[in-house]
Amino acid sequence: MKGKIIFKIFIFPAVLFTALFGFTWAKLGVMTREWALITALLFVLVVGSMIFFLARILEKHGYRKSDIKRIEEILEEHWDEPWYSGYLKHDVQECIAHHLIIWGLLSTSLLWFQDVFFAIMALVGLVFLMVIMYPVFVTMVVWILALPLYFLKSRRAEDAFEFIGKTSLVTTLAIPIIWAVSSYVSTKNYPEDVLRMFNAVVRNAEGFLLLSILNTLFGFSGVYLSRRVGRRVLAIVLLSLAAAMLFIVWSVVKI
Repeated sequence: MKGKIIFKIFIFPAVLFTALFGFTWAKLGVMTREWALITALLFVLVVGSMIFFLARILEKHGYRKSDIKRIEEILEEHWDEPWYSGYLKHDVQECIAHHLIIWGLLSTSLLWFQDVFFAIMALVGLVFLMVIMYPVFVTMVVWILALPLYFLKSRRAEDAFEFIGKTSLVTTLAIPIIWAVSSYVSTKNYPEDVLRMFNAVVRNAEGFLLLSILNTLFGFSGVYLSRRVGRRVLAIVLLSLAAAMLFIVWSVVKI
């Protein structure tokens, strides 16, 4: 059983992500010995970071950090848990996957730019772009999940509202900082492939910030207004905010 756990949790994801990113590396066709050595070093650093965060996950679930030495035994005890956030098996697999994705993206970026600094900057630009585009994902959640749950009078509607409100508030606070940093970077004499993502952030930050604010209002309205106003009034408020979101998404896409 322990060998099966080690294979499924650690070996298989490493082989899978290496194969997936390896296809991209082969397509780029500019692999060098120096790049291979740096990629191997990055993998060692990622494994070190992974061990650190896995130890913290164990501590979160009531174990000691030193129990990382017997993580396969601990996972065996939790093997039949459901695969949901908050359960040990899920959190461990999620941690490993995130680290492998970061390693793969860094290695790919390094292969493309052949420069560690530009590779890191390109990855930062990609992360910035993903963060400011998060409100579009939330808008999809609003229409596909939150509104149907609300009109079906599901108890899970409040969970959806809370998720939308809290995550959108974080994004709303982050976008101005990301815009300021991107504006500064866009003035630098960096390769066009690096600047393209930062320029996209600068061009679209205003629209995505407004969308994120509407997401935040929608989420907290669903949580708090439901206790103060009737369902009809709240439905009008929620539908108005949701419709405004679609208008902003359309405006941003047209740009």
